[in-house]
Amino acid sequence: MESVECETDAQGISDGGNEFAMNVYDMAKIGQLYLNKGTWEGKQIVSEQWIEESTKAQFERSSGSADYSYQWWVRTFGDHGYNAYFAQGHWGQYIFVVPDLNLVVVMTSHYEGSSSIYWQLMNQIVNAC
Repeated sequence: MESVECETDAQGISDGGNEFAMNVYDMAKIGQLYLNKGTWEGKQIVSEQWIEESTKAQFERSSGSADYSYQWWVRTFGDHGYNAYFAQGHWGQYIFVVPDLNLVVVMTSHYEGSSSIYWQLMNQIVNAC
């Protein structure tokens, strides 16, 4: 991944969850890496245990549309309630992963409205699959 840029503090340390920039192709690679349980081109580069732990709900929210894990949001999509997880960036940057459908969806935009539009789009995509 050559497009990734990450802001750091004065000590050169990233907080790991903000101020990342990358192109849509590298966003899709992250989704595919997670879909493949940490395997990339036949090599295990992230432990499968970490992939599983980091994509299951760690904090169940009493309000809102998704629970939270380790830098991933967790919820279901589609009429059949497929489990999914997603990374959400500022103003509509998303990486969605739906393992049971072997599906990665990447969206980029500059939409300042409600995030419910993305849930509607993902529900339609998942239902079409």
